[in-house]
Amino acid sequence: MDSKIVWLATFVGLYWAYCLYWGFKGARTAKSSTDYFLAGRSIGIWVFVLAATATSFSGWTFVGHPGKIFTDGLPYAFASFYALTIPFTGVLFLRRQWVLGKAYRYITPGEMYSDYYGGNTIRMLTVLVAFLFSVPYLGVQLRASGDLFNVLTDGLVSANVGMFALSAVVMIYVASGGLRSVAFVDCAQAILLALGIVILGGVTIH
Repeated sequence: MDSKIVWLATFVGLYWAYCLYWGFKGARTAKSSTDYFLAGRSIGIWVFVLAATATSFSGWTFVGHPGKIFTDGLPYAFASFYALTIPFTGVLFLRRQWVLGKAYRYITPGEMYSDYYGGNTIRMLTVLVAFLFSVPYLGVQLRASGDLFNVLTDGLVSANVGMFALSAVVMIYVASGGLRSVAFVDCAQAILLALGIVILGGVTIH
């Protein structure tokens, strides 16, 4: 077997094992709906920061953005400014939101907006906007991951097989572990994303 396939299978297996570990651990920890949906309101600030970073940048920064620069040229690189604006909004608002969350036990934006505006309509609108954005975004991400499997295995694994395998792992750890498993998996993704950007940049310069 090609050594590249062995390396890919090893790292993907380790990553999936980590995801499933947190899924099952979250399932054992969740004793109530608050534990499941809000991680018992006990997520630390650094876990939140890493999870938010991974969610904000996601795979687009690592795969899609360099690919667009490769196909469209350096003029597309202006979009890299989002790497500055996303952390800048965090600097402006994260601390204040964290203090509000600690004081009033907010976890989700919907809780804060509902309390501030005095009604559940804004809460439902927040969920609707998140749903309309996340479903197509998640679909694109999963399809891109399937294509990545297909390319890295030189066609040995089809794009659909890779996509459905990844979808199954995501569904298992999210459905079983709730917010806690998602947050800790996102922490690992943030670290891997940072390492991947550095390694990819070094390979490109070399």
